[in-house]
Amino acid sequence: MHKDISIWMPLYIGDLQAKFARMTAEQIGAALLLMMDFWKNGAIPHDLATVCSITKLPQHTKAKTLLNTLMALELFEVESEQIHSSFLTSLKSQALQNQQMKSDKAKNAAQARWNKSASNAQASTKQRKVNAQAAPEKSPSITQVMLEPCPSSSSSSSSSSSNFEEKNENFLENSKWI
Repeated sequence: MHKDISIWMPLYIGDLQAKFARMTAEQIGAALLLMMDFWKNGAIPHDLATVCSITKLPQHTKAKTLLNTLMALELFEVESEQIHSSFLTSLKSQALQNQQMKSDKAKNAAQARWNKSASNAQASTKQRKVNAQAAPEKSPSITQVMLEPCPSSSSSSSSSSSNFEEKNENFLENSKWI
């Protein structure tokens, strides 16, 4: 899985409010645009035209003032003709670690779930086999009751009727249907 965190950037409100406290609204907006560009694309060329393009500042003097302010606040630094940010690099590293940790946690949870499901399925299969091998209970089926011989014609109708009722009651008492 490709680990791309460039689609989001954590903004710690308290930290940024403290750093932006003495900046104008225009500078804050430009600083956020510069931070987002660095987060997504990495090092920025130390060129005022590029900084103006990213920040949408109309003048090079405003861009130069902004860069000086951001370097004083330790949000950015210039190294080898490129603008870097140790602050954002640290946040990005932390975000990658958090993402990896959450991914590992999700993988472990999924594996535990699927292993548990597999072991439950195996246990269920074993239980079905045990139940299938168990001896069935002895109770007369409806077919067995119906196939019992009828009372002889020599006996009275009242006795045959009571004999049938008795067998029917026995069937109902032993039957699993009720």
